Amino acid sequence: MSSRPDSPTAIGNVRRVLPQAFLELPLTQLRLPDELDQQLAGRGLLTIADALECAPERLSDEQAGGLRDALERAMTDGLRQFASATTSDWTTLRAQLLGPLSDGDRRVLVAAVGLNEPVQSRPALQQLLGDAELDDCLQGIRATLMEHCPALMTRLQDEVAREFASFDGVLLPTHAAEGSLIRLIGEGCDDDELGLRLAAFCLPHRCHLHRGALHGIAPRVFRELLRALPPLVPQHLLPLPIDALLEQLAERGAEVPRGVLMHVLRTELRTAIELDGEHGEVAVPDPLKPAARLIEILTELGEPTTLTDLTFAYRERFRFASPSRLLRHLGEDAAFVRLGPERWSLRQWHEQRIEQLGDLVEQTARRISTADARVDVLELLTGEHDQETAWLVLELLRDDPRVRMLGRGEACAADLKQSSVMKRMQRAFRRAAGDVVKSLFIRNQPESQRRLVTRLLEHNRAFVAPGPDRIDTLTNYPFNAERMQRLIKHVREQLQKRAGYAQAEALKDLIDETDLGGKWLSPELLADILRRNGPFEVLAPNIVALEDLALLDQGGRHRVKEPPRRERPLKGGGLAVLACGIIRTETVGHRHIGPRVGGEFL
Repeated sequence: MSSRPDSPTAIGNVRRVLPQAFLELPLTQLRLPDELDQQLAGRGLLTIADALECAPERLSDEQAGGLRDALERAMTDGLRQFASATTSDWTTLRAQLLGPLSDGDRRVLVAAVGLNEPVQSRPALQQLLGDAELDDCLQGIRATLMEHCPALMTRLQDEVAREFASFDGVLLPTHAAEGSLIRLIGEGCDDDELGLRLAAFCLPHRCHLHRGALHGIAPRVFRELLRALPPLVPQHLLPLPIDALLEQLAERGAEVPRGVLMHVLRTELRTAIELDGEHGEVAVPDPLKPAARLIEILTELGEPTTLTDLTFAYRERFRFASPSRLLRHLGEDAAFVRLGPERWSLRQWHEQRIEQLGDLVEQTARRISTADARVDVLELLTGEHDQETAWLVLELLRDDPRVRMLGRGEACAADLKQSSVMKRMQRAFRRAAGDVVKSLFIRNQPESQRRLVTRLLEHNRAFVAPGPDRIDTLTNYPFNAERMQRLIKHVREQLQKRAGYAQAEALKDLIDETDLGGKWLSPELLADILRRNGPFEVLAPNIVALEDLALLDQGGRHRVKEPPRRERPLKGGGLAVLACGIIRTETVGHRHIGPRVGGEFL
């Protein structure tokens, strides 16, 4: 048995099937003609439910047809909007996003999300708007998109929520699901991050974009995380369990998803995440060496950079750095090349240029190898070539076996055993026939060479310091190559039996038991000989330590400050040292600086 469309049974079925919000929709929102709208209101028909329940004889054919056309338009628009949310055509999506906006709002949206152009900063957007309020304008654009593209915005929000649930609150462009809006937008405009930027723009209270990753927290919470996290993760406290960090952040009101925390630890604080059998995921110190970190920084910057900028970038990512330390790593690793007094770059960026400079490098190496004295390579090439070419040639000469680099852009033939400064100093010591006053000897040197002479006297293996402000040559003491090797081996064995360090007086007593010692060997002299010639560090007062312990930083200062003092006896010798207190005193020694061949600095 069937019922007519206008029967009470049919009307009851319609009311059961259609949603209540649709039935209660006012007829005025169907964009009816004004005359028809007034006629229906005069008959008491105000909602769609009133029109459905109205008897057929109450409406004329013209009124029923107009109402039917209005309902058909509304249903068609809704179905078209639903179909647009599942489209896979970027051109259609772009039209749907920009179509409802005015020309001014469209320009602001394009500039804010970087649609086919670079993303603009807030000052640039404010300049684009003029006197209008930027936040009000952005909020108005979001409201317009939500009003005219609700299905599309709902789909974007649902997809972002699913991705955050899958990846613990962090979404990278490469992790977006196939067929999702984020992947569709990125592939359509050849910009992987555009979908993430659009999601961050449309959902500012749900997610935040930072360094190419979408985080499932609001921008305010993310800023609180960046402020609160560094004090909780100092290097000396690592490793730290991730669960403990999450609890501490929650106590500070910065509760974040687990994935967000680990992503920030990796990218901002440069720590690594490892699995521990007891604590699960833990934050550990970054295993990358300084050279690998510098390669990473230069790769991110994408262009040659000055040492100052590299230092600030290194500190921003890894919290501390010194220019001298970075300069040493840049000079030692073949992955870097120097393009100027302060500019450094990656060698892989200049491979073609390096091949083109092969003939020039060969000519320069021949001129240096046939010269009788040192040659200023930069001065030699600057007149005929640009500065970058001159520095590149200087870098390439470091690998030439015919050339010995002397520093400051100078080089000499590799067969020259000693520099002219070293020859002159050794002649002066032969005339003195013994130790001399160090400060007086330096004052008597040419002013342009005093710095070099000072470094040679303090660090070169050809010299020794028998006492305060005294300097002598090693050849005046009974240490040839064989005896020096025995001395270093014996001292290393004695230190390895202990804590890795001992007082010079204790070591002297042990050496005096062999043929290497004697009354002429004072503790100060022994410490200085070991510092210059072996893998040892000297800490005041006259304490010798294995270099592997790294008790001194790059500036020659002790790494540990203000430790508690306590004494511990040395095994075997019955001698006492300050096991911890020695680390807090000032040093009298330094690490060996620079390569040394034949008893002199290169």
